[in-house]
Amino acid sequence: MQVTPNKDVEAMVRASLVSLALILLHPTAHAETTWRGTSDVSKVSGSGDVLAPGGSRLTLSSDQEGKEAFFGSIASLDAAPYRGQDVVLSGILEVEEGAGTAALWIRADEARQPVAFDSTRHTPVNLQHRAQSREVRLYVPRTATHLRLGVTMTGVGRIKAASLRMHTEVPAHSDVSAYDVLDAAISQIETKALNRSRVDWKAERARLLTEDLKDLPAQEAHPRIRIALSSLADRHSGHLTRSGMEALRTSANPSQPVQASVSDNVGYLRMPGLSGTDREATRQFSASVCRRLEDMASEAVHGVIVDLRVNSGGNMWPMVSGLLPLLGEGNIGAFRDADGKVSPWKAKAVGGCTADMATTPVAVLISRSTASSGEAVATAFRARPGTRFFGQPTAGLATGNGRVPLPDGSALMLTQSNFLDRTGQLVPDRLTPDVLVEKGQDPLALARSWLVSAPE
Repeated sequence: MQVTPNKDVEAMVRASLVSLALILLHPTAHAETTWRGTSDVSKVSGSGDVLAPGGSRLTLSSDQEGKEAFFGSIASLDAAPYRGQDVVLSGILEVEEGAGTAALWIRADEARQPVAFDSTRHTPVNLQHRAQSREVRLYVPRTATHLRLGVTMTGVGRIKAASLRMHTEVPAHSDVSAYDVLDAAISQIETKALNRSRVDWKAERARLLTEDLKDLPAQEAHPRIRIALSSLADRHSGHLTRSGMEALRTSANPSQPVQASVSDNVGYLRMPGLSGTDREATRQFSASVCRRLEDMASEAVHGVIVDLRVNSGGNMWPMVSGLLPLLGEGNIGAFRDADGKVSPWKAKAVGGCTADMATTPVAVLISRSTASSGEAVATAFRARPGTRFFGQPTAGLATGNGRVPLPDGSALMLTQSNFLDRTGQLVPDRLTPDVLVEKGQDPLALARSWLVSAPE
């Protein structure tokens, strides 16, 4: 006898099978990504799953600047399913409050030690940008145990992140092995690094340059490059992935818009950091800075405040070129390498900008967020007549980095020199202000008061 199945039961069975298939295909589809702050000052709340089609969203804020000069969110994933692949983190960032910049970041750790890292710091998002899409890519080494990812912002403020999603892609192919890349990197570090004499490079080669790397893809050299760079203990050297190199070559992005004004015969110029080397974009940046100085020259009779507090670095040359009306066209500083070779700083004048403000009094504002090339710009003003520094000590990265290409298209950002000021004096790692601004004091008001009261 043939039995006709109950239609309701049949429908329930089909629905159960579909649900089971979805669970097997997307085992974490309904899991919430757990977000936490990167420090005590970070306040974060979020929902959704970075591995789901809709992604995750979060709100991140801080009302005080921590010792890292940034605040952030962090989530952690097991790295095992992603080893040997590229992971791509994408999302929409919007700075809702604050003068800082926001970025996506992703890191691969072996136990608790970072072995690979990248971020969208070269294409920062700030308050004026509104909502912006960003994406960062990272190769996950075979030894990685965890992936850490999230959002950061410099300074204080509030940001919103939406559609935060992570997916995998096939990594870029290279014709060279991890052994070739690491061999080239160690050779460059050994001959060019400022702190190269502090390291036993024969021992480092024996420890890091192992035969198994000859059978591994080029990206597997990157964790060991990080180890070699860390042995220098300069706190400034780093490694750029191929995608990071491409971002630097094809763009030049200020961390904030240049801001300029004149009030009661005192000029104000906010000089942001500038990341990237695109020729036309850097030229436009320099011209924009120079034009703003030229526009204020006749009114700013008491002097100019140059605000470097949010200048976290990047490409120093467009910055000092734009500031040449204040810096003057003579000696403004130099690099000195480990062999004692001195290379004077030669900034190019901006065509059509003829302002001469070399004798104008200048108050320079610095902070813990003033770093790297931001510290180079500060150094260019050091020992300049009629100049005084206000604020907090800088980040402590006052050394010169050079970009050294590697065979797989990545590059070393290698610390190769110290800074000298215009008098030839060595600049310490950290620049200190003439007037230390305590919590609760207004550095702008202090700088303005000094300029107004300074004798002409």
